[in-house]
Formats: sequence, C-alpha cells, structure tokens
Amino acid sequence: MEFLLLVVAAVLLWLFVATYNKLQKLGNEVKRFRGDVAAALKKRSDLVGRLIDIAKSYGDHEKLTQISASTRMGEMAGGAPDMENASRLFSGLAMAFPELKANATYQQLMSQLHEIEGNLQARREQYNQVASQYNSYRASLPQALFASAVGFPEAPYFTVDENGMDVLPEFRTDDGLILKEGLQNLGARTSAMAQTAGQKLSQARKELEARQAAEAAEAAAAQEPPPPGATQN
Repeated sequence: MEFLLLVVAAVLLWLFVATYNKLQKLGNEVKRFRGDVAAALKKRSDLVGRLIDIAKSYGDHEKLTQISASTRMGEMAGGAPDMENASRLFSGLAMAFPELKANATYQQLMSQLHEIEGNLQARREQYNQVASQYNSYRASLPQALFASAVGFPEAPYFTVDENGMDVLPEFRTDDGLILKEGLQNLGARTSAMAQTAGQKLSQARKELEARQAAEAAEAAAAQEPPPPGATQN
C-alpha cells in the first residue's frame, strides 16, 4: 500500500513540475514582451523630450508647457504621454514656425517618433496576445488550483486610460522561491515515507523468513523416523 502511494506521489510530482515549467516559460514570455513595450515607451518619451528642447528656441512656450505636462503625467501614471495630443501640438508649432518644420533634426525626430508609434502598436498587440495565452493556460485545470499559490498571478493587459495615456502595469512572478521551499518540504516528507516503508518491508521480510524457517523445521521433524523402540499408537 505504501509503495502504491509512493508511485502516485511520484506521478503527481512529475505532473506538477511539468505544469510549473510551462507556467514559468509563459510567464517569462510575458515579461519579455512587456520589457520590449516598456523600452519602446521609454524611447518615445525621450524623443518627445528632445523635440521639446528643439522647439524651445522657436517660442510658443504655452504649447511646450502643455506637451511637457502631458509627458510628466504619463511618467507619473507609470505609462506614456498622450501622443495624440503631443503630435497635434507639435504639428501646430510646425505650422506656426516654418523654420521649425524645416529643421532637419526636427524632421528626423518626428520621423522616428512616427516609426516608434507604429512599432508600439504591434508590440502592444504581441504583449496582449502573450498575456492572453498565459492567462488562458493559468486558468485551466489543474494549474488553476495552485498557480497563485506558487507565485504566478494573472498577467495584466496593456490598456489606455481615460486620458488617452498608455498604461503598462507591473507583472512579477515568484521565480521559483515558493517552489524551492515546497519541493524541499515535499522531499523531506517523501524521504520519511520511503524510510518508513523500507523499515516495514524489511520487518515483513524478516518475519516471513522466520516463519518459513519454522515451517521447514517442523516439516523436517515430521519426516524423521521414530527412534528404535518407540511405540506407535
């Protein structure tokens, strides 16, 4: 009975490890794509800052103040500035100051800004797709029963808030700390069970050998001829 329980425990442990590894793989994919989006958002924010620096020499500080405020609000919110509003304000500045529009550096930065915005859209979709795959697998049985307990929370999706700013929430996994502790405890329990089972098997084997020896002795005694002069009833 104990041996059967050990076999069942070993199978369950193997299934758990395989499921955990897949959760870890999908979770790392979510973090990788999130990192790509965060890097693109940071680069876009830096470009907006450089455009503001170039535009400062052309005046209209009111529009620049609005763009700067939009950028700061996005950074404080953990996301990115309202690019629709920023692009509109930059376009207004370019229309008001032809010299700014003709500035080669300004044109290059605006081109890079539009390119990054296009790449961001693709990266947003990729991130949300990977997050959806992770969440779907996490919500399936049997991993839904223990995913949170071993450090795999639901992955947040990339969203846009009411102000039109990109919001990319944090996503963290336990990275094996809970599993390591759990496996250590399970290993100790399994070792104790195996030791107990081994002791019981050894004891049963000794009892069986003793019983067999006793039966053999009785059989040998029964086959011995009676001593001379013994009277048979």
